[in-house]
Amino acid sequence: MKKFLLLLFLILSFEEFCFAQDYHSRWLFTTELSPSFPSSRDRVVSNADNYSSLEWRNRIGVRTFGNLFIGVQASVRNYSETLTLSTDIQSHIGSSTIESRLENTMLGFGPFFNYYLELSPKFYLLGSGFIGLEKGVGAFNYTLISNTCPSCEAEGVTGTFPRRLGESSFKDVLLTYSGDLGMGYLINDAVGIQFMVNLLRYERSSYLTREYNGEPFDNPGFRMFYSESVRSWSSISDRMIFHVGIFMALNFE
Repeated sequence: MKKFLLLLFLILSFEEFCFAQDYHSRWLFTTELSPSFPSSRDRVVSNADNYSSLEWRNRIGVRTFGNLFIGVQASVRNYSETLTLSTDIQSHIGSSTIESRLENTMLGFGPFFNYYLELSPKFYLLGSGFIGLEKGVGAFNYTLISNTCPSCEAEGVTGTFPRRLGESSFKDVLLTYSGDLGMGYLINDAVGIQFMVNLLRYERSSYLTREYNGEPFDNPGFRMFYSESVRSWSSISDRMIFHVGIFMALNFE
C-alpha cells in the first residue's frame, strides 16, 4: 500500500511539474505602431509649425499567472519638429526666410506587464504598464528657404535656394513610466488585434544641443541652443498617445 501511495504521489508530482512547465512556457509577442500628438509644452521646439512622431514597439512576455504577462519591450521612435520664420534684416538688404528642423531617432528598452481580462470568448479588456528608457542623437538643420535682397546682385552676391546654412547635433534621453488601457479582439486562437490609449504618463527628459557648424546668420527668432532636464506628468486629456497592433501566442495548447 505504501509503495502504491508513493507511486501515486510521484505520478501526480510529475503531472504537476509538467503542467507547470507548459503553463509557464506560454509566451506572447506583440508588435504595435504609435503616433503621438503632444501639446506645445511636450515638444522641444514649443512654437514649432509642424510636428510628427511615430513609434514602433515590440514586446515579448511570459504568462505568470492567470492572464498576466510580464516581459521586455524594445522600440524605435522617430520624431521631427519644424519651425519656419521670416525676418526683415535691413531695408536695403531685404528679408529672408529660414527653416529650422529637428529630427531624431530614439531607441528604447524596458520592462512591461500586460493583463488581459476576458469579457467574452473574443473580446478582452487590456491593462498595461511599462518603464522605458530611450536614447537618440539627432540634428537641428537650418536652411535658407528664400532671400529678398535688392542690393545683392549689384554687390556680386548670388545664390540658389533652398540652401543649407548649417547644423548642430542634438542628444535626447527620455525615461518614461506609463499606464495604458485598451481592448483586444481574438481573430483566431493564435492571433488578435489590440488598441490601447495612454492614460497616465510620467517623463524625465534631458536634452542638449552641441556647437553649431555652418554659415553664421542673424537669428530671426530661433532658439539655437537647448540644455534642459524636464520632469512632467501628463494624462490622456493633455496628450493623446495610442497604440495599434497585434498580439500572437508563440505556442499553443
